Amino acid sequence: MIKNKTILITGCNGEIGCCLIKLISKTPNVNIVALDLNISNVLNNSIEYISGSILDEKIIKKLFHTYDFDVIYHLAAVLSTKAEKKPDLAKDVNCNGTKLLIDYAIKKSYPTIFFFPSSIAIYSILEKKHTKHIHEDLYSNNPLTVYGKNKLFIEQYGIKRNNKLFDFRSLRFPGIISPFSIPTGGTSDYAPEMIHYAAQSLNYQCFASRDTTLPFIVMEDAICAITKFINTPRNQLTREVYNITSFSPTVEELYLETKKYFPEFQMTININQNRQTIIDSWPNYIDDTAARKDWSWMPKYDFKKAFEQYLVSQIINYYKVLNNEFIS
Repeated sequence: MIKNKTILITGCNGEIGCCLIKLISKTPNVNIVALDLNISNVLNNSIEYISGSILDEKIIKKLFHTYDFDVIYHLAAVLSTKAEKKPDLAKDVNCNGTKLLIDYAIKKSYPTIFFFPSSIAIYSILEKKHTKHIHEDLYSNNPLTVYGKNKLFIEQYGIKRNNKLFDFRSLRFPGIISPFSIPTGGTSDYAPEMIHYAAQSLNYQCFASRDTTLPFIVMEDAICAITKFINTPRNQLTREVYNITSFSPTVEELYLETKKYFPEFQMTININQNRQTIIDSWPNYIDDTAARKDWSWMPKYDFKKAFEQYLVSQIINYYKVLNNEFIS
């Protein structure tokens, strides 16, 4: 008889959490426990939802007393823009809350894979315009932002606590573009915001310069990367933390590509200097050779295919459904 896997997903109501739950819930022999401050929009009868904070030790203690988690997807976090405004809250959630989960998982002495989504915010590039592909081990020791410092701290903490039973794994994500939700709080959010505005027949005022260049990935590829990474046997991995990426367009290239599909769409620029400074500290491109070599990572969508085969059709359908629900 096959034993059911038990999976914990924190931050289940976020962009990645919603998509990950949708995929994993289709997998047989899996029990999902989902934790978030707000669970009103993600109710599913086959999943146990818990409303609460990862900082609430009573909830965390009860979770680990009740369940033996085979995999923990720890997605709850204060994102980059909010973290700069509320650094104490960010440290509490992003560092202390994550440490609490890690420590309880280790105390349990049960074999657990712990997935932690990191970010290109851990990098700090001073001469960015002369920088091409950034290897995992370069420029990752002095992040500019609170968010980046938090992410790097947990990377290092998780690696140190790694043992035969506690399997810490992390992916450094570029900006993620999802057709299913308008993001909030991310410094790279100009890309998904632009496309969502266009799909709603709205014009967009971008907070970054036209020549701004950052690496991105679409949500489907991000979710596939997570599941592929988690299902890779430990002995195939040469490191705990990997870069992944797909394409690196400029703001202007994003605008022109969006306009191909939404011809009436217009974009203006009003640079937010605080956010631009953060963007300028991140690399234009990152090197994901290790992920491609160790666990055969390969994005399905490049820049053109992302629009042609995924983003436009999915986002149009998303707003059709949303509008029908609103009317009814």
